[in-house]
Amino acid sequence: MNNSELSPITIFGYDRPNHLNNLLKSLTKNAESKNSIAYFYIDGLNEKTNKSNYYKTIEIANKDWGFGEKKIIVRNDNLGCRDNIISGITEILDKYKKIIVIEDDLIVSPYFLDYMNNCLNRYEKNKNVWHINGWSHPKSIFPKSGTAVSYIMSPWGWGTWNDRWKIFIDGNYHKENLISNRSESEIKKFNISNLYDFENIIVKHQQNEGSIWDAYWYQGMFLNKGLSIFPTRSHIQNYGFDGTGLHCGENNEFDTKLNQSKTITYSNKIKVHNFYALSLKNFYRKIKIKDYINYHKEKFNSVSSFVKFLKRKVKN
Repeated sequence: MNNSELSPITIFGYDRPNHLNNLLKSLTKNAESKNSIAYFYIDGLNEKTNKSNYYKTIEIANKDWGFGEKKIIVRNDNLGCRDNIISGITEILDKYKKIIVIEDDLIVSPYFLDYMNNCLNRYEKNKNVWHINGWSHPKSIFPKSGTAVSYIMSPWGWGTWNDRWKIFIDGNYHKENLISNRSESEIKKFNISNLYDFENIIVKHQQNEGSIWDAYWYQGMFLNKGLSIFPTRSHIQNYGFDGTGLHCGENNEFDTKLNQSKTITYSNKIKVHNFYALSLKNFYRKIKIKDYINYHKEKFNSVSSFVKFLKRKVKN
């Protein structure tokens, strides 16, 4: 792969120096990193932020990580997670045709950049594809390392192109709740058969709760009938569920093994892969059931009373 085919890597960090350090260690194990340009976006300091961790994060970014070129953008003001990411991606895609986006709580496989660049080059002209995923759920039962097509996306190590992002920005998909006006069946599909309430995330954000961006990107992609490419073996591990993340609590449901193979079969037919979609829905269904059980378990003072409650629910 020649240098002109390599996408710029855009890394978002803030106040987790150890996370960023681990990400960069994994990223530099990718052969393509030495010829890639890396952009670091670090939001401006918030008065509630641990200053020591914040400045250590900037120090980590300033180390020589062996990239072909590196640029560090430290915001003068605190934009917040959402606006820092959306404006950062927009700035990069004003200069380049494509982008690879990584946040600091991720670990990448040794072949992450190879996979991402191959996908971004391979599917660039197919306007139905909006999003390249680096992550795949841990319950994938595919026997070989390949790709699958879905209407769902993941924000953990991903890529897109400037023309798709322009539709997202110009259509105000990043600002407005456009999904709630759709039919009940569309909203159900958007919410992965009501297994994960993306619509409610957008509704809450419209009420000034939280600082999310990815549900809006998914909204823009979904309403434009955009598709995404998933690897059947994940190139991403997310360590943000250790309690340090802004939006993630402590949860190991998303733990997955990294793909250690460069050999991969790429999808030629861009059509939703029903078998992968089913496995993804089953994954979210198990999470929903577990969350439901944990929520109701706290209401009971004994295991036996909780078991009786579950039996009544099953009968009903």
